[in-house]
Formats: sequence, structure tokens, C-alpha cells
Amino acid sequence: MQVRFIDLILDSRRAVFIAEQQSLVISDLFLGLGAARRKKEILPNSQHHDLWERLLGLLQDYKPEIVALLGDIKPGQGDLEYDEAEELQALFRKLQANERTVVQVVSHPERIVGPVVDATGITPVENYRIAPYTLMHRRRTFVYPRYNDHIGFWINGGVHPLFAVPTPDPRNNEAWLRYPAFLYTGFALVMPPFVSYAQGWEVIQVERLPKQAKAWSVLGGQLKEINLSTLPSPPETLRQIIRPPGKNKGKDANANTHAQG
Repeated sequence: MQVRFIDLILDSRRAVFIAEQQSLVISDLFLGLGAARRKKEILPNSQHHDLWERLLGLLQDYKPEIVALLGDIKPGQGDLEYDEAEELQALFRKLQANERTVVQVVSHPERIVGPVVDATGITPVENYRIAPYTLMHRRRTFVYPRYNDHIGFWINGGVHPLFAVPTPDPRNNEAWLRYPAFLYTGFALVMPPFVSYAQGWEVIQVERLPKQAKAWSVLGGQLKEINLSTLPSPPETLRQIIRPPGKNKGKDANANTHAQG
């Protein structure tokens, strides 16, 4: 399913197509996690096949001249395990077919190097300009960016919008569902991640958005505009999703959880 906005096409397969410049934009592809996660039985094969099907479908349908990947292909551009190098090389052969230009936009200078970069042969950049759009992958600066001619309109893959929407349960009690979404803020379009397991961790608080904001939820291959003017604020318990602790942070995270409780 597609929604046309300005001269952009928002695709329910979690991608943006810039029509005039024949450019396909994807945030957090993370296909480089596939081989290792499948070996460790973390990532089901069904999710891996879904990524490939959506990606190949987008390439077939839009036939882009440029493919822009926002964010890391593997978190931290880190070590490749098992068959991940071969998997990434196969991916980039597909992406670069028909003389397509492939660009990777990362959030920090240190992400410009790493094993993933060596495997793909792509040199990442910190931002990339396509006509009036500046592609970026930043965590915080997205709601009130300063507009100027040098930056233009931002397309940001670094914040994955989640909206909590009230939905009555079968007994007509109030319940809430979280939806990944595309979010327009006035000077920026913020994208959902290409992979579902890279969801955002913060529910967007509607009262903090500018009046011109718009959002489209992504669910089951459908895009649906969210009526932000009538969307109530979610309960405090839904505003922050606790990120799982890292390998070396488990004790600190547990201590903070107990302190908050």
C-alpha cells in the first residue's frame, strides 16, 4: 500500500520512494544480522525471508536509480559471524544491479569503518543530499529542526516513531496498541525501521508535536493516517519502553529497575 505525500511515496513495506529523483530510502535494513541470528535461533527464517521479499519487491516495483540505506547494516558495523559476509555481499550485488548507486548514511563518524564496510565495499557518509532532501540517521534532532537551504527537508531514519492508540478489548475495556509509523513534523519525515525487531523505544507524545504534524501507522501491509488532533496522551506506563540490558549492563539495569520500583 502506498500514500503519496508531497512528492514522496510512503510504502507500507517500510520504505520511502522519492519519485522525481528515482531514489529508494530504507532505514535500519539490518540484514547483516541474519546468518548469525538464524544459527543462534534468535531470528526465525520467516523474518529473514520477509526482509528479502520486501526488499526485492521494492526494487522490482520502483526500479530505483539510487538506494539509500539509513543506519548501520549491522549494529556498530561490527564483526561478521558465520555466513554474514557472504550474505551481505549477495545483498549488495542485488542492490547494485543495473548500475544502481547505493549509499549508506550513518549517525556517527566512527561508523564509517568496520567489518561490515569491508564486506560491502561501500563507504558510509554522515548525511546525503538528494535534491531538496537531506538524508540522515540521528536520534534526537527531528521534531523542530532548523530549516535552511543547505539542509532543506530532512528524511531521518534514526528515530523510529511509535504511537500508542486506544483500542477497546473484547470486553470493551480500554486497551492500547503501539503502532510503528511514518511521522511528518513540518521540516522532517521520520521513518519506521525496515525490520520489525528494530522498533523504537519511545512512544511519541502527541502534545509535543508541532501543529502541522502528520502520522501514518504501519500494520499488516496497510498504511492508515492517525488523527493526531484527537489522539489522547498514552498512560505513563506506555510512554517509555524499557530497552533490554546489554551484555555488560545487566547489573546496572537491574539496579535501576529496582530503584524505580
